[in-house]
Amino acid sequence: MNTKIVLGLAALALGLVAVKSANPVLAYRGDATVKSPNYTEERHNINVTAFQKGDYKAWAANMAGKGATRFVNESNFKEFASAQVASQKGDNSLINAFRAKYGMGQGSKNGNGQGTGFGRTNR
Repeated sequence: MNTKIVLGLAALALGLVAVKSANPVLAYRGDATVKSPNYTEERHNINVTAFQKGDYKAWAANMAGKGATRFVNESNFKEFASAQVASQKGDNSLINAFRAKYGMGQGSKNGNGQGTGFGRTNR
């Protein structure tokens, strides 16, 4: 009986440690007032300067293939940059329109909730 109690308490303690040590997913959700997990002051300042100057190459080099680089290219950068500047000032209408136009944050929408994560497979 004592062994069962000790094993039960040990399992409970281990479970609490596992839950407590797991970090929540801190995904940037497109809100300019929320800093992403990759945020640094230096990176932010480079992006702001690139937005103000319309310098796609500086922005793309700074982003290093992360974030919006899948959707933003040299031909639509000025539109993206002005939307970002407006978003930083609290006007999200331009960035929301840009997201809708280019499919940012929309996902493929073809999984029907049957994702392949956690060992599940599409059937």
